Amino acid sequence: MTSSDISSGNWLTPPHHRSGLHRVEDVISCATVARGDAPVRGLQCTRNPLDWDLLTVPGPEGRPIRAAEFLARTHTDGILVLRGDTVIGERYFGEFTSASRHIVMSLSKSFAGMLAGVLASAGLLEPDAAVPAYVPELAGGSYAGATVGQLLDMTAAPHYDMSYLEPTAEVHVGDRAAGWRPRRPGDVVGIRPFLSRLRGAGRHGAGFQYCSGTTDVLAWVLERAGGAGYGELMRRHVWSWIGAEDDAFVTVDDHGTPYACAGMGMRLRDLARFGRLVLDDGWREGTAVLPADWIARTRRGGDFATTAESDAAAGGTYKNQWWIPGDDHGSFYGVGIFGQYLWLDPRTDVVIAKFSATDEPVAGTPAVLDALGAISRAAAEIPQEG
Repeated sequence: MTSSDISSGNWLTPPHHRSGLHRVEDVISCATVARGDAPVRGLQCTRNPLDWDLLTVPGPEGRPIRAAEFLARTHTDGILVLRGDTVIGERYFGEFTSASRHIVMSLSKSFAGMLAGVLASAGLLEPDAAVPAYVPELAGGSYAGATVGQLLDMTAAPHYDMSYLEPTAEVHVGDRAAGWRPRRPGDVVGIRPFLSRLRGAGRHGAGFQYCSGTTDVLAWVLERAGGAGYGELMRRHVWSWIGAEDDAFVTVDDHGTPYACAGMGMRLRDLARFGRLVLDDGWREGTAVLPADWIARTRRGGDFATTAESDAAAGGTYKNQWWIPGDDHGSFYGVGIFGQYLWLDPRTDVVIAKFSATDEPVAGTPAVLDALGAISRAAAEIPQEG
């Protein structure tokens, strides 16, 4: 499939998404999140890498399968396993390469969560403040009674349907507002006009409600708190500090507003570098880039169990735009539809970054999470090289 076969009308639709997810910049308006001038963080390769053909992981039917079969079943574009600064395993498939950039979908939310931590640590963002204190434009809508902390933990309760396969659901209307899908008559043009028109809500803070619109409200709040555009804040406080090889990007609507809930994209190795920074408690070469106490609170998890209807397996929690599965390794992760993952295992000191193009949009299934956990444990058993 060539670039000319991908369009704004099909890039999210199987099988076109197999190319569309790493050709987003060809069909959707994007803004650059610059890497800056910092030296690239070097990654070394082990002499004893993971053998994907021998390694076994839990399979979807409850029987062990080879890791290579897991990668094929989940339509992997690329996977990288990092322990410290050592690459324990790395593979790319099809036309996707180490130099390709891939959209990370809702894994973008986890970037927003860390940016919020930076602003909160600097005294610019108050999690207990009401949303309209930062964005008065939302005083009459679904988020009027929510706090910033409730945005972060997905306990705000707007009337918002996240059914990915239902074209009339708000998640699809939001995609069309953002320019991700062809618009229909009567559609709102622009992410923030769409958010401003949302009406009705349940009881904020009463339970978990995963909602992409909630992250875009958070991004609006972060812009007002940080005094700059979202992409610039991300560059200034996060992306320019990780030692990235390349710029990242974020899709933007007709007004230039970033689609913060799902629109970021980057190289696989740079996603792993971001994960390394988080797993290192936010420290990079003696500098506290991300606040360690924010990361610690994130790892402890949220107050409410996630649900099977969400993108993550039931039984975990959600905190600061990250998923906390509650396993015995204290793992936490970001995830996006079609199988985008950033898996962090504090016990093994392993980061797993994975880009995929699964047939179904759902992600975070128990079988996949179990497989990532198994890969992490296998990587920890490979002897460290001196």
